[in-house]
Amino acid sequence: MEVKQIYNKLTQKFDEYPEFGVLKGVKVFISGTNIAGPFAGCLMAHMGAKVLQAEAPTIACQTRGTMSWAQNHRNEYSITINSASKKGKEIFLKCIEWADIWIEAGRPGSYAKRGITDEVCWSHNKALTIVHVSGYGQFGPYKDKASYDVSGQAMGGYMYMNGESPTSSPLKVNPYISDFMTAYNVCMVSLAGYIGAQHSGEGDSCDVAMYDNMFTLLDDYPATWFNIGYPKQGEPVPYRTGNKSDKAACFSFYDTKDGGAMFIAIVGQGPVTRGYPIIGMGTPGKTPGIPKDCTGFPIQDPRGQQADQLCAKFCKEHTCDELEEIFTKANIPCQRAYGPEDIEKDPQYAARENIVEWEDQCFGRMKGIGCTNIFKKNPSQIVASAPCFGEHNRDVLSSFGYSEEEIDELYKKGELVTWSPADTARIKNFVSWHYFWDPERQCKRIGLEYPPKQM
Repeated sequence: MEVKQIYNKLTQKFDEYPEFGVLKGVKVFISGTNIAGPFAGCLMAHMGAKVLQAEAPTIACQTRGTMSWAQNHRNEYSITINSASKKGKEIFLKCIEWADIWIEAGRPGSYAKRGITDEVCWSHNKALTIVHVSGYGQFGPYKDKASYDVSGQAMGGYMYMNGESPTSSPLKVNPYISDFMTAYNVCMVSLAGYIGAQHSGEGDSCDVAMYDNMFTLLDDYPATWFNIGYPKQGEPVPYRTGNKSDKAACFSFYDTKDGGAMFIAIVGQGPVTRGYPIIGMGTPGKTPGIPKDCTGFPIQDPRGQQADQLCAKFCKEHTCDELEEIFTKANIPCQRAYGPEDIEKDPQYAARENIVEWEDQCFGRMKGIGCTNIFKKNPSQIVASAPCFGEHNRDVLSSFGYSEEEIDELYKKGELVTWSPADTARIKNFVSWHYFWDPERQCKRIGLEYPPKQM
């Protein structure tokens, strides 16, 4: 597949951030690591927001140095701040004064213990939108529990819903759906708060819990459980049906003649009217038992079971290509499960520029996910590589009015730390952990000895 967009710029000066996108002019400050909070910054940075992420000088983000960091922190700025020290707190509050939105993902109450409460922040910036991100929320008996992505999936009921069969164990979903879903919600509430502040002149604070986000994805299942009933401990869980729908007939993945699998959705009046005759179920309004305005049957209904069996049989007699042609022509939703080769070669991906190339400071030329959500007048852009640890310390602090001597002193005290690409590769074990796919060339490119000396 031809990749249309290639982004070559490695870094961007803090005071020279280009104006583009629907979020041009919006300033976002992030203090947190990993995905649930920080990925929201990536989403907004692609849309033109100016995003500054702070990490503790002694604790870099766990994703830093990986290809995840290289892809999910493009367009952003990086500084190191020790918010527990007097000077670090001063710098932190300068960032608060600068920002429109502050997203933090520390342990609940950790900033308040340092004297950085919502109220203190608003005394420095009345219109600031504050978003607190955590696994279990800022209050409640579990607020102090440590959490990761799977914690949200497990606590939120999402894992309970998923499994290979009603008697199988709960199944987690890759990759990090709780983290990424939370980040999308963080992006939404951040901008909602920002809009509210534009109208009222006063900022607000939002408490975002990962398990909350996963719980809201369960649709009507909780309403069913709490009003009608649910399986007792140890009983089969009927919702765990793997690639098969637990509700609707002809709404699942089906095995094909060539050993593949195809999602077919003969659900809804139009698809049923056109699809039932194809699979041999008859014609709505003409075949006994199938009303004219039929939208499909639940899988528990004998007619639904018959339709599902006929659909499975039809799919087993045809290849994926044949099924795609048949059902697409009939305007019935169908889709094979794509793997990497399918994605890389698909013309739809190419047309929407879902895959792009860019120049990363650490890895060099690489290929990955482009900007999603296509704005007509103010398109999203990639304008710079993901930043190295503390890369913009001097740039940002200079813009806040600190002198070169003051900045040098902060470096001497360890308040500020900066890694070069070579530092990043050495500290994060790029070679021994196989992050480099062409280690000799990539080491040479950033001036790292190859093979590197063991630490």
